[in-house]
Amino acid sequence: MKLTDLLKKLQNQQWRKKNIRYWLKDPFWGSLDYLTHYGLRYLSIENNAKVGRFLGPLSAKYRFKVADARVKHNLSVLKPELSAQAREKIRLKSWQNIAQSMCEYSLLDKISNDTQVKIENKHYVDTAAKANQPVIFVSAHTGNWELRTAELIDLGFNPLCLYKPVRNRFALKIVIRARTRMLAAKHFLGSSPSAMRTMCEHLNNGDALWVAIDEYKKGQVLSPSLGRNLETSATNASYVVRLAQRYNAIIIPIWTKREQDLSFRIKVSKPFSVAKSKQAKADALIKLDTLLEEWVMDNLEQWYMLHELRL
Repeated sequence: MKLTDLLKKLQNQQWRKKNIRYWLKDPFWGSLDYLTHYGLRYLSIENNAKVGRFLGPLSAKYRFKVADARVKHNLSVLKPELSAQAREKIRLKSWQNIAQSMCEYSLLDKISNDTQVKIENKHYVDTAAKANQPVIFVSAHTGNWELRTAELIDLGFNPLCLYKPVRNRFALKIVIRARTRMLAAKHFLGSSPSAMRTMCEHLNNGDALWVAIDEYKKGQVLSPSLGRNLETSATNASYVVRLAQRYNAIIIPIWTKREQDLSFRIKVSKPFSVAKSKQAKADALIKLDTLLEEWVMDNLEQWYMLHELRL
């Protein structure tokens, strides 16, 4: 690259920001994440959890100030009936759960084997497994959402889990290695232009999908609506409904909640199918949004997207 070309690029604020992040910020935070991740593997599950609960509020105060301010604002909008003290308690628990879930990536293989996971309404899953139909599990980023994959595999499904790769390439490697140790890496599909074709082939073979419908896209958390206009196109929920219609798939909402450090609960909501009509699609989208909103509002302290939501 010529010096004149480089000088022109340096004058471009977007180019500078992108390259500073790629060559300086990402390696810096990636190095810290690597040290933390592999250091935490030497701890017990109990001590790993303690570290997470300690680091959460600390990270919010020093590393994620803007996101923390957003959490405070969101809680004031979503829970105006609560006292400032009660909302502060939810805020602290939210950051503790986020950090604890991040720390648990170092021990996912151990946690999936050693923790107690209680499945509520398991008969819904058992019935779906015998129905000889493709299944689409929908969920939200609550509790430790990574554990659902192992549970679905144990229940006899071959799930393909759609996920959005994290921006930091170093953090992405940590996530992939953690899933590999859990023997679940092959069940994850990164979002890409070809992802939909792969998902269609998977359903066509009679297998299962797992899709989070509280996705963050274009600077906003699209679902649940939480008093906003319901998005009905180009969302994970809309794709789920369209796929269910096309492949006659059963939709099963599942939600994960952290009960204690060594105890999780997976709640299975009643499965439903979607008829091939516009009205059925609209009704299904409203149903998914209602279910998701109810679960999120009852578990705000465990909802990862609380700090990403713009209200």
